[in-house]
Amino acid sequence: MNGKPAKIKAVSTDDRQLTLWLDDGRVVSAPLSWYPSLAEASPAERKIWQPSGAGHGIHWPALDYDLSVEGILEGRKEHPNALRYTREIRAVNRSTRESARRPKAARKLAPA
Repeated sequence: MNGKPAKIKAVSTDDRQLTLWLDDGRVVSAPLSWYPSLAEASPAERKIWQPSGAGHGIHWPALDYDLSVEGILEGRKEHPNALRYTREIRAVNRSTRESARRPKAARKLAPA
């Protein structure tokens, strides 16, 4: 190991695992139960991620949720307050999507 922090190449989740593929060749898995915000998210919400922190982190836009590669490698679990926050973000995102799907005329008539 050269001391250079690993960067994320790919991420996948299923109902039980979060799996990372790193640029140094390692494949690392952690129980999804360690990250309740991800466990509670839909497969579609978990599927859309992007690298953050110059590749040293993972960001899920639909959840406004971030994990660091370093934290996962160290076995750090989700902060207890994170789930409450991601539930709030998901509710706002759902509301915004539903509003955008309504026809324009219906949006004007809907109470504010």
